[in-house]
Amino acid sequence: MQMFIKAAEVWQPDAADARLKLAAGHYGTGVEAFQTSSESMSFGCGEGLPGQSWAEGRPLIWTELNDGNFLRAAAADEAGIACGVAVPVFAGEFLQAVLVLFCGKGDEIAGAVEVWSNPAGSDTELKLVAGYYGELERFEWVSRRLTLMRGRGLPGGAWAAGKPLIIGDLGASDAFLRSRNAAESGITTGLAVPLPEVGGNVQILTLLSAKGTPIARRFEVWAPSEDHSVLVFESGYDEAGSDLAERYRGVSVSKGEGPLGAAWLTGKPAISATGDPANEMSILLPVLDAGRLQSIVALGL
Repeated sequence: MQMFIKAAEVWQPDAADARLKLAAGHYGTGVEAFQTSSESMSFGCGEGLPGQSWAEGRPLIWTELNDGNFLRAAAADEAGIACGVAVPVFAGEFLQAVLVLFCGKGDEIAGAVEVWSNPAGSDTELKLVAGYYGELERFEWVSRRLTLMRGRGLPGGAWAAGKPLIIGDLGASDAFLRSRNAAESGITTGLAVPLPEVGGNVQILTLLSAKGTPIARRFEVWAPSEDHSVLVFESGYDEAGSDLAERYRGVSVSKGEGPLGAAWLTGKPAISATGDPANEMSILLPVLDAGRLQSIVALGL
């Protein structure tokens, strides 16, 4: 099965906190030259996609990879990469790492990545500030003209809840305001992640996954228990149809235990083998609030 995400990387500051070095990567088939190029690079604050996300302190979506700012343009074009998504993780003012996702291009690529924010610091409205939709031109047209109220739709719901929100079967969901467009486009699953505010502006990252080219085969959200002693499963969606709530019933993860516990211990995004043959690789994104873990989002590839 072709995946919407062709590669994923984690870039961390070096010992001097001066440049970003590649800490981990996952590369699909046909991106060997891109991988080799990435492994030889580093980025200062403001350089390339990871460095620019660091400098601005917010998630970025770049779709113009040949404009000179993206430093691996030739390798990306050869690998069939059309878009880069950078998500910085900060503990207070200090950068932990930048997670970068690379999305494919082609006539059969369907799905979307979006960043929503509140215009002029509004406490009620969200507007799309950046997005990539593969070949879904109609869905993109609708999305770019949409205003979402706090508590409405997938991004608005995550904003109101203050935590990641997953909706399955988007085409039939009354909670997803673009449900008819999602059904027409083959989009099935949505994940919205509220990230720390930047200059008073809300930042909501959304991932919209289609059946034919899924962003992930499994979406999971883990959160600290009430006493912050262990991680417990909060919500999830499995494209294969398994009941994740039942699967993780009674399961808890201590700080430092396994990939999830390591992400909690360090506060850094990670790309890790899970040991599950049906889900061999996971991208882990810690969501921090004032340096304290709020949740961990896991994307099973």
